[in-house]
Amino acid sequence: MSTDGADGSIYFPARLHSAEEHLQWWSSVPVPDEVLQSVMDDYAESRTATIGAMVGGKWQAPPRRLGWSQAEYEARAREDADRHNEVVRRWQQQIPKELDRFAVRDAVRTHLAWTYRYTLPNDEQQQLETTQVTVGDYTGTPAEISTRYAMPGFAARHPEGFTRLPDDNTDLKRQLEQLRREVSSVATTTQKMYAGDMADHGYSSEQIDAELRGEDVKHPVGGRKALRSFKKD
Repeated sequence: MSTDGADGSIYFPARLHSAEEHLQWWSSVPVPDEVLQSVMDDYAESRTATIGAMVGGKWQAPPRRLGWSQAEYEARAREDADRHNEVVRRWQQQIPKELDRFAVRDAVRTHLAWTYRYTLPNDEQQQLETTQVTVGDYTGTPAEISTRYAMPGFAARHPEGFTRLPDDNTDLKRQLEQLRREVSSVATTTQKMYAGDMADHGYSSEQIDAELRGEDVKHPVGGRKALRSFKKD
């Protein structure tokens, strides 16, 4: 069993014993390009989710206290909303609108180093929490780096994004599902045409239902059978 971090991946990471070893291992662990592309593609939504979490969600009007006039309550509500909006603006400035593609790999690594800090002894966790790390043009603690690049928002929106191997068959499954929908649509149209042909030749609704279920149905007296070419196989 490896004890030096030689083994492992972001999906099945190594367990190390010091903050220094932990950060060093995470600083060089390979991150699949598929993961990085997902982070880049979702960044706008991840940023919004991260900011929302940092400010406690959407602003809500404070409860009205007894003795407040309507004018006083409205004034206090405006003040509270202004304070909330100011906090939102500060976080919007702190978290860039666009994600630096040259920094995203190290941002993911640092976020995961922070996420898995619980695997360290308590004293090493405390040391990791105060360690300064530089990613891109920003220097801060691992937690600050994670927030700076909206990693908490991505992790919340995609709980398995950093923990489950990408499915190599995703595109194939999507194509098969599309093909199933197309086949189903054609089959439904064909079935409707066949039912309409039967109705035109005097079949009752009960006979049409039975025929579509595959039962042997006698054609109407004086009529003729519907065109079999329209029947769903």
